[in-house]
Amino acid sequence: MKRFILYTIVLMVVATITVAVVSCKKENRDTLVNNNAQPVKTFTPPQVDDMNAYLKEFKQKMQTATRGDNETLDLEEAAWYLSSVANYDFANVNVEFTDLRYDTLYYQVNVTNGQVSLTNLNTLYTSVANDIDAFYQNLNLENKHFRFIGASISNSGEVVVTLITSYTWLDHTWYFTDWFEAGVMCDSLFSEDLVYVWNGLGRTELQRVINLLEAKNYIDLVAPPQRSYYVHTMDFTYEYMDNIDTYGSPFYMDSRIFAVQGDTYAVPILHVNEMCYCLDSYLSLPFEQINSNPSYGNLRPVHWNILSKDYYEDGDKWHLYAHIVKVKIGQLVESNGGSNGY
Repeated sequence: MKRFILYTIVLMVVATITVAVVSCKKENRDTLVNNNAQPVKTFTPPQVDDMNAYLKEFKQKMQTATRGDNETLDLEEAAWYLSSVANYDFANVNVEFTDLRYDTLYYQVNVTNGQVSLTNLNTLYTSVANDIDAFYQNLNLENKHFRFIGASISNSGEVVVTLITSYTWLDHTWYFTDWFEAGVMCDSLFSEDLVYVWNGLGRTELQRVINLLEAKNYIDLVAPPQRSYYVHTMDFTYEYMDNIDTYGSPFYMDSRIFAVQGDTYAVPILHVNEMCYCLDSYLSLPFEQINSNPSYGNLRPVHWNILSKDYYEDGDKWHLYAHIVKVKIGQLVESNGGSNGY
């Protein structure tokens, strides 16, 4: 979503293609000059009418190159072909998705005088292709597709292959219009750099954000602004076993409320995507209940209170961590005066 980004994981796969010790000084290609003080020529990607045929032909050429008499490519050119052939073989961008995942593969290739031979590039690509295929097969995501595969090759022969994978993280929202809207909102509210402990920051931040967001949404709907207040009417309570997401959720028994089984000594952490799911789910729960009962009239949620609870059965053999969502409901009253200046 998405950027509804569930996780940023660095997958370190070091494949030694051909190891060579090269002594050189790193330079900026934009400023590097040769002995005649002329700018070094940079690689320009080919402009062809049929890119599929072009890349297929290059791949066949690379696979049939023989050691000792094959051509060489400079680093930028070799990286472009490595990336392009990988995208030709694996990528698909013509799909719908709700989230992106970022991963990185590492390799080593022999670089001689700033050049990579076609045979070494082919050996490198064989390893890359095998790893990409294995990575894909082991990736437990719905509707997964490689959106883009990038590559770079350093003067020392270090090869970095970056994978951007699109996928569907659930396919239904409860409060927001869609996961794109939810993702934009969550990107502004939650941070990948924070640790959202289920009964610590995860709980308190969800409570803070939900109450701030819904209060602002109500104010935005009132025009022109006028003083109004709530009269407490009732309380709604939501627990994990009573609120199941028929579309699927990241939690125990597809609950719409955070609930995970775990070890007694483990501390569950809500990832950003799970925080976003809870935000969408918890916000919607009281509105669904109000809207389903015509007698509730102009009742509105006053305040969300998120509690944490440990469930135990048979000692420590079965342990579950879960939230309980309690929502104070009030009758909305618009004031016609008598505010004493408040």
